[in-house]
Amino acid sequence: MAKDYERIYQRDGLYWGEEPSELVKRFAELAPQGKALDLGMGEGRDALYLASVGFDVTGVESTDSGVLKCERLAEQRHVTVHTVCEDVRDYKIAKNRYALIAAINLFQFMTKEEAEDVISRAADGLKRGGLLVCTTFSQDDPSYKVRQQKSKEVAPGVFLDSSGNYYSLYHYGELLKLCSELRPIYYAEYDYYDTQHGPPHWHGVVDLVGKKM
Repeated sequence: MAKDYERIYQRDGLYWGEEPSELVKRFAELAPQGKALDLGMGEGRDALYLASVGFDVTGVESTDSGVLKCERLAEQRHVTVHTVCEDVRDYKIAKNRYALIAAINLFQFMTKEEAEDVISRAADGLKRGGLLVCTTFSQDDPSYKVRQQKSKEVAPGVFLDSSGNYYSLYHYGELLKLCSELRPIYYAEYDYYDTQHGPPHWHGVVDLVGKKM
């Protein structure tokens, strides 16, 4: 990854804030009840929220510190999150199991081929009527021009930095095409002023919610 999230999550406080992502909060009530899967859960803000509203939640996260923080918060909030410390690209998603799968701010941290594979396996993992809820960054993000100058663009919108980390930014409609196995029930591209971590800054954001029919 582009940042050392293992170290970041060891700090006091919550890097992404306490509140769940708006997209997960908004669409959780439209998903059938049952099992939920949070891919790349970070410190667990969405996994914890989904558990609090009745889902049987599994959270997958590649950092030990993120998993440990989520487990501590789950204990404090008297909810249960089944945690797995594993790279989501390697995680085996059971087929036809989940009512909701969240992938919030995940797909920028891998190649687009890897994202396509994760999305395909997530689609297979949804039961009928289940929702894939995902957010990533677009090529309107200010970092796009910076990465063009400082990193190697190995494919359109895919950058390889000097540390060997991939970072992907998506052009208009690209995420829709990657999620073509699902029926889109919500899609938006917009600019977002982020005040949750670090100095306030802008992002170009892509939101998508797809339903398995």
